[in-house]
Amino acid sequence: MQHKTIKISIFFSTQLYLLLFLFSLTISFGQQSELSNGHFDGPYIGLTFGSQNIFGGAFIDDLDVLGQKSGLVVELSPGYRKQFLNDRLVVGVAFQFGLSDGDLTQTDTRNQMMVDYKNNSQFGYGIQLGVALGQKKGFLLYAFGNDTKRNFDITVTAINGLSFTQKDGQRFGRYGLGLEVPVYKKININANVGRVSVDYGDLETNIDVDDKTDFNLGITYQF
Repeated sequence: MQHKTIKISIFFSTQLYLLLFLFSLTISFGQQSELSNGHFDGPYIGLTFGSQNIFGGAFIDDLDVLGQKSGLVVELSPGYRKQFLNDRLVVGVAFQFGLSDGDLTQTDTRNQMMVDYKNNSQFGYGIQLGVALGQKKGFLLYAFGNDTKRNFDITVTAINGLSFTQKDGQRFGRYGLGLEVPVYKKININANVGRVSVDYGDLETNIDVDDKTDFNLGITYQF
C-alpha cells in the first residue's frame, strides 16, 4: 500500500513539473504572436485537461464516508467574452462539459465496509474576469469562478460479501487564476491553477476534504 502511495505521489509530482514547464512555453509562444484588436472578444470554444480535486461521499449510519484523490479531467468549454475599457478589461461566461477519471475507493472502518465510488463525468458553469496585458494586449491574465457538479454511483460491500448501492451528487465551487495567450491566428493556449470550495455544514464526515490544487492546460478557438 505504501509503495502504491509513493508511485501516485511521484506521478503527480512529475505531472506538476510538466505543467509548469508547458505553462512557461505559453508565455514564449505568446510573445511571438501577431494580434488584432479585441482578440479575446466574442464566442469561443475551449478544450482543457489536467489534474483536479475529486471527492465523493456515501452515507452510512449517519456518517458521510468520503473518498478523495487528484484525478485527470478533460473538459469542453463553450463560452462568450466581451472586452471593455479600450479592450483592457475582459468579462466572460462559460459552460464546462467534462470527462473524469473519478473512480474512488474508501473503507468504513467502523463497519468494515468497502466503498466504491464510480464517476466519469462532470458539468459546470462559471464566470471569468481578466485583464489584457502588454502593448498588443496579448496576455490575458484572468480569475475564474465555477459551479461544478459530479454524480457518483456507489457500491458499499460488507465483510460478509453483501452489498448495497447509493447515488451521490457533489456540488461545489472552483476558483483560481489563469493565463491565456494567442499562438496562431484565432488559436490560443492557456494554463490555470485553482482550488475548490466545499462546505458540508453540520454533516459529520469521516475526513475533511483536502484543499488540493488543480492544474489545467488548454487550447481555445476564438470565433
